[in-house]
Amino acid sequence: MRLRTLGGLSLEGSGLGRPKPLLLLTYLTLEGPRARRFLGELFWPEASNPTNSIAVAVRQIRQAVPDVLQDDGVRLWADLPCDALDFERAVRAKQPQVAFELYQGAFLDASELLEWGPELEEWAYAKRESLAEALRETALAFAERQAAMGHFESSALWVERAVRVLGAPDPTPEFWLRAIPLLLAGESPLLEEAQQQAAEWDLKFEGNVETARARLRQSFVGREAELARLRHLPAGRWSWIKGGSGLGKSSLLRQLTGHFLPGRSGLPYATLEPLLQQVIQRGDEALLLRHLAAQEGVWLLDHWENMDEESRALLTQLRHLGTRATVILTSCGEPPFSVDERTELGPLTAQKLSAFPGAFEATGGLPSLLNAWLRSEPVETALDSRIQGLSSHAQQLYAALTLLELPDLPLVRQALDLNAPELAVAMEQLMDGGFIDPSGEVRGQAAARRILAARPTLEADLALRIARQLSASAALPFFQKARALWKEQDLQMVQRAYQAWAEEALRRGFPLKAAEALREAPPIERLSLLHARALERAGQFKEALLTLTGLLPAPAVSALKGALYWRLGQPDLARQHAEDALDGEDEARAEALNTLANLDFQQGDYVSAEKRYRRAATLWQTLGDNARWAGVLNNRAAALSAAGEDAEAAFSEALRAAGDNLVMRARTTLNLGQVREQRADAPGAVQAYHEAAKLAEESGSLNTSAKAWNNLGALYHRGDQISEAEHAYKQALTLAKKGGERLLLGTVLANLAQLTGDHEAFEEALRLIEKSGNSTLVARYRAEYQAFIARSPRGAQA
Repeated sequence: MRLRTLGGLSLEGSGLGRPKPLLLLTYLTLEGPRARRFLGELFWPEASNPTNSIAVAVRQIRQAVPDVLQDDGVRLWADLPCDALDFERAVRAKQPQVAFELYQGAFLDASELLEWGPELEEWAYAKRESLAEALRETALAFAERQAAMGHFESSALWVERAVRVLGAPDPTPEFWLRAIPLLLAGESPLLEEAQQQAAEWDLKFEGNVETARARLRQSFVGREAELARLRHLPAGRWSWIKGGSGLGKSSLLRQLTGHFLPGRSGLPYATLEPLLQQVIQRGDEALLLRHLAAQEGVWLLDHWENMDEESRALLTQLRHLGTRATVILTSCGEPPFSVDERTELGPLTAQKLSAFPGAFEATGGLPSLLNAWLRSEPVETALDSRIQGLSSHAQQLYAALTLLELPDLPLVRQALDLNAPELAVAMEQLMDGGFIDPSGEVRGQAAARRILAARPTLEADLALRIARQLSASAALPFFQKARALWKEQDLQMVQRAYQAWAEEALRRGFPLKAAEALREAPPIERLSLLHARALERAGQFKEALLTLTGLLPAPAVSALKGALYWRLGQPDLARQHAEDALDGEDEARAEALNTLANLDFQQGDYVSAEKRYRRAATLWQTLGDNARWAGVLNNRAAALSAAGEDAEAAFSEALRAAGDNLVMRARTTLNLGQVREQRADAPGAVQAYHEAAKLAEESGSLNTSAKAWNNLGALYHRGDQISEAEHAYKQALTLAKKGGERLLLGTVLANLAQLTGDHEAFEEALRLIEKSGNSTLVARYRAEYQAFIARSPRGAQA
């Protein structure tokens, strides 16, 4: 089954033929998830009930092709293969031949679609032009790369294809500025027509076929300055070009006019033989020197280190005698004699490759990789062949640096067990070849990582070596890559790495990431308890409780169970487990006191709640856990406010305790907003919620930001500010989905459903809330749902 949109509209392999459902599928496939209400108004702008129209279309699609449409109660999206998506992937991958094969005609061309509506029609025509323009640009860019390699006839053919793209608007002046030199260089029959078109824009082009080809030939991109300087060397000057393998020394020489002499070993004077001609047979060194010194012209001597010894010795003597010829030599090393000009080649800069978008990122400016990229060949193949020419130490060092986000040479030296001289030699080899810069940063790192990933055994071995040198919190990603190679000696550090990484993720407000990492951690009590805590922070209370099932009884376990049972709306069990934990260490006792305070708060005993919060805060402060200390102070302020006292000072204390912890500042400000709302200070509450949302997003705590937007939406909702409420709820919904807390997601979805009158969305929200197991919230939202049904048109009809 495949959606065909280029040159027509059909869903191949299905019986779906109605135009409007097909167009809806196309829109969702290309544009991604969209709200039902938005789709109804877009596709049926004149319908009396657009929501009903979209429901009918969805039903038709699902009857004809099940499982293609997905929804979350509010939004719809489609998941199926589509020629337009394949086409866009081919364009991004710079695969013009594939793109043209997929482009069977203009987007939705010849489709008999009635009653489009102005906005939908505008979208379709804009999409048609953008796809056609993308194909035109792909063809033109490929034509330029072909010309850069001297394939001028092929280049002109690609320009002709670019001109004739179906569905594309008339070519712009910028197009003709790029296209006409290519047509001229390829002697295209389309040239005259193209020049007439350009004349209408008052564009004039001068030159002939040869000048056009000379300007277009870019086989040596980015070395224009070096090339110009070498072309103007006076007679008798000697120039030395230094650069590592693959940095373009030979290519630079080949751009020059002169006698090209590659370094050759073997027989005496093998390299200079073309210059020595018959006198070589006489073998008289003085005669050979006089013969060479008398010659004029330009000698282009490539690879000094590959030359036979006799040629090198003769050139060294000749340099002291002087020559009429201009001599240009290349080498990986320094010259053995003085020279008049010296050029050192390094990787090309991003600025020099600005005319080739994506080239620097793909190649790191290495000319050998750039040539492959310009030919649309895999960069990895060219890089891999160069890597194989390195010494074993250099290969290991390069691979290890490739794994690191930031270079750390001392760490890598320890990991590879290299001594200082070995590291220096390997570094020199990598820098000479342009593989790394002096800091150790890898050029073309993306391609290097793909090559390393294709060698999983090597990657795992290096990752394990690096992990053993790192601190626990930094080692985890490397231990994960090396999982198959862990030894008994690694297990303790692996456990510490999981623990440190997860604790840091929790501290920074990413509980779901911590839970995901700990899911694959070694199954020991300490990590299982931490896993359950991460699940609890992420709002996955039932899963957290299940994770604790197999753990031995302990105050820390009881303390967390108490918190979970409170979250799940089971106060008796929560109190029982919290009281069991009171005799534990300070951390378990602090968590237990917090749970008991929450229970007191829930029952309206704010005085007792405040006292227990204060005790818990003292313990967290003593333990040095500033985040949880600030969190409990936040709860205490809320209890004081609920007891009718002025809690602004208490909230200020909680904010001071939070310090630069943005997550805790966000949560405290969120509570402050709720207090202001209870005091009927709506402007103050709005300000606090906005500030809480901003702080939470800055810290990366998506769930806290979602709660702030949800509270803001509810405040607007109660004030009949419908558009503001809908915007806030949608912001909350987006963040809740990213954060992954199902209970929060269900709550926001239920609130939005009540606002928009969407029964199906409310039912889905109830399912999410029920999965959390929080009986209190489940009962509340079931009651709200019944009330919602009763006052809706559907309820009135029933």
